[in-house]
Amino acid sequence: MDTLSFTQEYYLCAINDKGNIPALDMEVPVCLLAGGMMELTRQGYVSYDEKKRFVIAKPWDDALPYLKPLYDKVASFKKPQKIEGVVGAYEVSLQEPFPELLAAFGASLTAAGYADQLNDQGLLKNKTRYAPKPEAVTRIIEKIRAEFLEDGVISDDTLCLAALLDGSHLIRRYFSKFEADALKKRLKEVRGSEAYALLKKFLYSSSGAMAAVIVAAG
Repeated sequence: MDTLSFTQEYYLCAINDKGNIPALDMEVPVCLLAGGMMELTRQGYVSYDEKKRFVIAKPWDDALPYLKPLYDKVASFKKPQKIEGVVGAYEVSLQEPFPELLAAFGASLTAAGYADQLNDQGLLKNKTRYAPKPEAVTRIIEKIRAEFLEDGVISDDTLCLAALLDGSHLIRRYFSKFEADALKKRLKEVRGSEAYALLKKFLYSSSGAMAAVIVAAG
């Protein structure tokens, strides 16, 4: 899985075999946005200033095609925005959150051989979805298990991936209660990591913003 970023791996773990985000998994859009902004920041496409705002830091070069819709969103702002502003800029739907971003992720993973393209054809629908390949998901989970539960060295990317899975309550989908408890314990032990601290900050702010958007839309 070295060819995938932690946000791509998270997508594979969060999307179901129908190519959708399950309707009740409302934390998934929050985590995908927070993870995407984290990756854009780490790769130098956007900067995170002293006022906790995001600004474009370098031109797009298409090295991370699955994050282009998110980069374009930040570039469209007339002034720097905090993570709450990024989340609030999206029109959130419980059934179909930011389809362009999901499609960009799915297309990149299909091209790399980690997902399958599904097409809905009919009189009133023509939608392309991308379903993770089970073997790809298994490899991701085994990597997390090896690093977190077998005394392996925990990389920053695997740490961020586990934090996203924890933040969206998906750990129990893949790990037993005993394993999940042990994984959460190790997350607390390594919470001093700079990468983990920044991602948690993005997640915390994104969660509050997403809740406000959903309440306002309802």
